[in-house]
Amino acid sequence: MRRVVLFLVTLALVLPAVGRAQAKPDFSGTWKYDKSEPPGYKGTGGGWAVPAPTFVMRQTGTDITVESDTYGKPMKMVYKLDGSDNITEAQGESQSGVTAVVRWRTKARWDGNKLVLYTWTTALNQLRDTMTLSGSQLTIARVTENPGGSTTARLFYNKS
Repeated sequence: MRRVVLFLVTLALVLPAVGRAQAKPDFSGTWKYDKSEPPGYKGTGGGWAVPAPTFVMRQTGTDITVESDTYGKPMKMVYKLDGSDNITEAQGESQSGVTAVVRWRTKARWDGNKLVLYTWTTALNQLRDTMTLSGSQLTIARVTENPGGSTTARLFYNKS
């Protein structure tokens, strides 16, 4: 009898902790840019990785969709949460005005309660955003890599 009681008490203590550890935060919402570190961070590569002033995230059990107009045109990126690649093609325009098709490859993964989004372009740029939530503030640890080097910044957004 004593073993059964001890087992039930242990189970009562362990199960809620396991449930909390498995819960993933919901990043859905409209996010408004607040600030960045280093101050004035603007990314590199002719606008690559510039913080969006506002973006919308929609999260389901299978994917994350991010919509913004960072580049002056609406952009929608889908990140699959099973770790598989997703390919999106869109018309892009270089700083010299040349129009070309840009291929984006995206994927996502969970790192505990952090969401990591990976984005690659045909120009060999890579963006890795590690997202964490604290109340109504979203923090993005952004690493941008391109042929010219890499940058690291933390971006802060508030839910609006």
